[in-house]
Amino acid sequence: MAANSQGRWFGLKLAYGLLAAAAMGVPLLAHAAGEPTAKPATYAPDDELLAHLDAKAAAFKEQIAAGDIQSVVDGVQRMSDALRQGDIAGARQAWIDARVAWQRSEIFTVDLFPDFDKTIDGWPNAATGFHAVERKLFAENAQPPTAETQQLLEKVQSYQRVFGQLPFKGQYLIAGMATLAYEMSESKAKGAESTASGTSLNDLQHNMEGLERGWNFMFLDVVMARKPELAKRVNEEIAGLRAMLSIPSLDLLQPGAFEKQAELLAGSLADSAVALGWKAPNYTEINE
Repeated sequence: MAANSQGRWFGLKLAYGLLAAAAMGVPLLAHAAGEPTAKPATYAPDDELLAHLDAKAAAFKEQIAAGDIQSVVDGVQRMSDALRQGDIAGARQAWIDARVAWQRSEIFTVDLFPDFDKTIDGWPNAATGFHAVERKLFAENAQPPTAETQQLLEKVQSYQRVFGQLPFKGQYLIAGMATLAYEMSESKAKGAESTASGTSLNDLQHNMEGLERGWNFMFLDVVMARKPELAKRVNEEIAGLRAMLSIPSLDLLQPGAFEKQAELLAGSLADSAVALGWKAPNYTEINE
């Protein structure tokens, strides 16, 4: 997802200090034995709801997200193996397969692991990652991007290790979903990401799969119980975006309509965070 050019981005100021600590193996919540863990200052939900939402996020990580990250690693490994065997067609298919799970995982990667997002999925002028491999692998008379693929494999394996150390929290996930929805309106819809492989439309489709899956698994039932009209609005906006993406090629995407709908979804997800009891997310425009 990460675009290397300067532009307008939708960011949420999450606990990046905590995330960096997790990456270095530092315990996230140090407290005396037997004492209750203090809630982060940005949390507002009551204890019971907070525990429920965080348990949902933890289950999502274990049951869904971890499988996607494993699929990414496995796909890049298959691509590396195919290249060593001189199988360009097989390597291309493995690249496409790995992208499916990667795009679905962007609901948490973009916000929680921004450095990995940049090195693994930077574009359009990427020196490393998926798109550095793509540029050579899908070129006419392709020369095997063996070194770039090995570097990508090492990056996704490192990402998997760091991913495993970070506890998922409900607030992180709904914030990441809102961020992805907005970035879909700002960057991907306005400039095809995977042009060499011809899979830019698939990128958006799999992003939407990730958004819908995260919403349904973690938040839909709770928001529906508290704010049914808001929950229905999110459902309708997700359905509308998926319908817009049910097209044979990206050039048929409705100009302006998709961007507007994705931005509306970002706002509705932010409204959902507030409905669940968290403070309003702090959205900022930043330059990469």
